[in-house]
Amino acid sequence: MTLAALSGCAASIDGDSGRSSGDTGAGAGPGVDDFGDATGGEPGGDFTPGVTTGGEEVDCGRQNFNVERKPASILLVLDRSASMQDDPSGDEGTPSKWELVVPALQEVIAATNEAASWGLKVFPQGDRTGTCTEESFPRDILIPIAGNNAPTVNQAISSTIPEGDGTPTGDAINKAVEYLQSIQNDDPKYILLATDGDPSCPKSDSDEFAVQAVTNAAAAGFHTFVVGIASQESKVKALNGLAVAGLEPRDDPDPLAPKFYLAATKDELVASLLTITGEVSTCLFPLSAPPPNPDHVGVFVGDEAVMQDTTGTSGWNYTGPDMTTIQLYGAACEQVASSGAGAVKVIFGCKDDPIY
Repeated sequence: MTLAALSGCAASIDGDSGRSSGDTGAGAGPGVDDFGDATGGEPGGDFTPGVTTGGEEVDCGRQNFNVERKPASILLVLDRSASMQDDPSGDEGTPSKWELVVPALQEVIAATNEAASWGLKVFPQGDRTGTCTEESFPRDILIPIAGNNAPTVNQAISSTIPEGDGTPTGDAINKAVEYLQSIQNDDPKYILLATDGDPSCPKSDSDEFAVQAVTNAAAAGFHTFVVGIASQESKVKALNGLAVAGLEPRDDPDPLAPKFYLAATKDELVASLLTITGEVSTCLFPLSAPPPNPDHVGVFVGDEAVMQDTTGTSGWNYTGPDMTTIQLYGAACEQVASSGAGAVKVIFGCKDDPIY
């Protein structure tokens, strides 16, 4: 939770004296001159009502309210093909890929219930439908994205059985994009693809089809993170291609390292997923209303002032002309990620009020 301090600006006139209520003359109050302008005091401190030349009182009494950081929306696209019952090497050992993936996913989804709005799409659909048949192609979103959705998503994952035929990855991504485009809000949206390797549908050019689907998703504004369990060279190659196309490859200085997030063990997968959810944590902070003076707003991360930067490089800026959301950039955003959203304070100031 983020505490923002709102200094609203209200004007009133004392009809009897032409002065503000409570004004006794030249001594309008400490820190305020005869024109109602603040002359001193701590930046962001309390303001004392003063008198304008027209006799209007400028009331900058402080009103505190809570602001929640805007969550990212993540659609989990989960491979439930029968090969997920194999162990990571592709044999019939234990734990299976499914037994690794499901507990790790559920742990991270539960831990990020407030930081992310989760949804779920599984593929392929049906059991024993035949590989790459129309019945197996992904059609439905199992759990639509919503806030505080972790219990619902995790229950749906627990009820899912990895017995699907084929791996129609490209079709699953296309359906995910179609769904995300139908959501009418400006929350940042991502796809998290969890799969064990090679797409298999359509039966010809399935890898290229899946990569193109992920490429199209990125072009539509939906980047894809790829979590994979693969050891065979062909599967690693396929997952690398998907990760690069999704524009969110794993950061590793070794050019030969996998570009997708690894899931060879549960602990490794949890670490990968926490990295992903940390990266999509937003630095967007909705405001309850546009500021009364848009050019007189103070933003602080802890005790450190953050200056407005309209270039979106380092500092803060409004996200749109309605001025109802601010976004932090650069070092300020990184500091919020490390210290928590509760470290952010916003001050709406009246004209000439000290905010820094």
